[in-house]
Amino acid sequence: MLKAYFNDLNKVLSKKSSAKGTKKTSVTFDISLLMEKFEGIIPSELKISQARPINTTGFSPEGADFIVHKNYCRDFGTLFNGYVPFELIQGAFFFIPELKKNTLADALNRVSSIKKINRFSDEEHNFSVPCFIVTTSVPEYSLLDIKNDVLNYYISKGIGSEEEFELMMIYNHGILIKDWHSDNRRYVGLETGEDTLMWFYVLMSEYVSIERDDEFDMRRYIKSDKVYNEF
Repeated sequence: MLKAYFNDLNKVLSKKSSAKGTKKTSVTFDISLLMEKFEGIIPSELKISQARPINTTGFSPEGADFIVHKNYCRDFGTLFNGYVPFELIQGAFFFIPELKKNTLADALNRVSSIKKINRFSDEEHNFSVPCFIVTTSVPEYSLLDIKNDVLNYYISKGIGSEEEFELMMIYNHGILIKDWHSDNRRYVGLETGEDTLMWFYVLMSEYVSIERDDEFDMRRYIKSDKVYNEF
């Protein structure tokens, strides 16, 4: 059942292109269409939007292309003026249109920025926003090389494990999965080929379905010193 669904979805999403005079082919896809499809198959109380995350202090890091959040109300985007409160966030997507060492480094840096949101709030939060990188497949950039470049970047920049991404999907090629059971910094790479989208969805769904202990209090997002007359 699932396999048939994602086989059909792959046909809709895939766009193949090859450099002139070469046999090497890269596969690209429509990220907006993918997010639209994902929104229809994640838990119904969740929404995927381009809203910008914010916490109760007003800290609003940039970098995420799409945010997975609880759909608090039907006019959510209008009510919060394009922002989404931290307590409602369940995940974040980061898109790399063309995978190279420098674009990979940029995405890792953007992930790190979003991960800081729970550290700059009025209260201490244990929840770390699950971050998912999605990118195209490039024939000359192997999964092992991608994995090594990720680890080398984190080590060279002194980025802690709490600011690392959870999943990376290299479309129609493979997945990098953060190994939370390892004491040392570690990612597991799986060459999942044409099944990549399906397995990425399964793993991503587990993350965005995590139950949070944080209670959303709308009053804490109203910043005003105004005093009202009381009778």
